[in-house]
Amino acid sequence: MLILQKLTEQVFRILVIGAFLYLSGCASSEVTPAVAEKPHRQDLYQGQSHVAMSVGSPQSELQALDRAMDEERTGNFDKALYSYIQALDFNKSNPETLYKIARIHMAKGNDDIANRAYNETLMLAPQHLLANAELGILEFDQRFYTRARKHLEQAIAIDQQRLNSLDIEQGIEHSIALDELSPLRVYNAIAILEDLENNHDKAKDYFRLVLDFQPQSAVISTNFGYSYYLTGDLVNAEYYFRQALKDDSNFGRAWSNLGLIYIRKGQYGKALVSFEQTMTKADAFNDLGYFLMLEGHYQKAIEMFQKAIDSSPSYFERAQKNLKIALASKLN
Repeated sequence: MLILQKLTEQVFRILVIGAFLYLSGCASSEVTPAVAEKPHRQDLYQGQSHVAMSVGSPQSELQALDRAMDEERTGNFDKALYSYIQALDFNKSNPETLYKIARIHMAKGNDDIANRAYNETLMLAPQHLLANAELGILEFDQRFYTRARKHLEQAIAIDQQRLNSLDIEQGIEHSIALDELSPLRVYNAIAILEDLENNHDKAKDYFRLVLDFQPQSAVISTNFGYSYYLTGDLVNAEYYFRQALKDDSNFGRAWSNLGLIYIRKGQYGKALVSFEQTMTKADAFNDLGYFLMLEGHYQKAIEMFQKAIDSSPSYFERAQKNLKIALASKLN
């Protein structure tokens, strides 16, 4: 009887424990996974808040970076950004991760965070070519020209050192000819800065370097031509504006600049035709009048403003203001 009682107790325990394990197993299958812990550098994230729920927690820096690059390739920039920031929790001193965070923010138009991430990149890696280049372009677009010059010149110095190590033929003014890895936008931006500061010979040297590598660039040809225009060399200016239009007949800035050449030459009919390539007739008359006024040809400007008013009622107020200025200037 005692033996039977003990066996009964053992069976009861087995059944109870088994039932407990079964119930525990059922319960565990219904538990919602914990939300991934937020990365430390939340100051570098400015995206959709629900992304954290779908990304999950990486187990290593490499896993986070692989996930970030996969998301970036498929255009999921918020998820890519979040994963790059997660990677910083494993290695906060990785300049490439910070650079990629900056690049995504720049693409998203978050200039302030991009600026901060680029600067952090350069604190860790001062010779980072692309971080210097893109920060310089960002500062140039924001018209922080002094800061832009520092980073643009640094990017050019790094690129020239790289080209020198490849033993490439020396180019203009002891600069080395560019290649497909050279940051062309940087050379273009520094050239524009030189023009803004009246260093036109330096500007031309930079433009020529880019144009030698990319001879069919309407943008560079137009900028190069404008550098000549600023120094009064209308022959070369017109040549490069026409070269730009040969490469891209719809490039508006080349047409407008060509119009300026014709104004300087007194060929107002040709100037009007050039302006009309990119704007309405009323716009063309108004702009032609404005530039004529700047050149001191007030009577001719008055005629153009009147034609703008006659061409479009919507231009009455704008052209009328310009007309009043021209009349007042003529009297003086």
